[in-house]
Amino acid sequence: MTRIDLGLRTTFTALLVFLYVVACGKTEYTIQAISFPPDSRPDEPGWKYTMLVTVASNQSPITKQSKKKVKIEVYDKNGTTFLKDDSVFVSASIDANFVWEKFEEIEIELFEVGNKFSEDPYNAHLVKHGPNSLLKLTYTYDKDDKKFKRKLNSEANP
Repeated sequence: MTRIDLGLRTTFTALLVFLYVVACGKTEYTIQAISFPPDSRPDEPGWKYTMLVTVASNQSPITKQSKKKVKIEVYDKNGTTFLKDDSVFVSASIDANFVWEKFEEIEIELFEVGNKFSEDPYNAHLVKHGPNSLLKLTYTYDKDDKKFKRKLNSEANP
């Protein structure tokens, strides 16, 4: 990939993030990104697919326990979407752990974490006692539909 291509891709990504922020108004959000193949990065050459986990909240600050919408997406370099999934939680901050070692299977665990800079008692409790698991997801690639689908054994935790 040439330096110009990398610059254009970076500019395009920044524009998309800007438009997302403007369109959301008062919505606060966090984004986690992971690329495939393993050890590739979405901001460097070599990636073929990117997964984004976006957490959005209409209540400020996003670290406060409130209704959060989690959106999971996988797309390729051409912008073709292979996965779109949404979940809603009432929680403090949400983080995700990923396992995506072979293309056909993605494992994600969503969990609620405390923020040591947040001054509310709920976050203080989470910081002291550790994260709460919210949802464990497994997606498998359906070759006929050319999409990832959630496995039935994905589980929600109380």
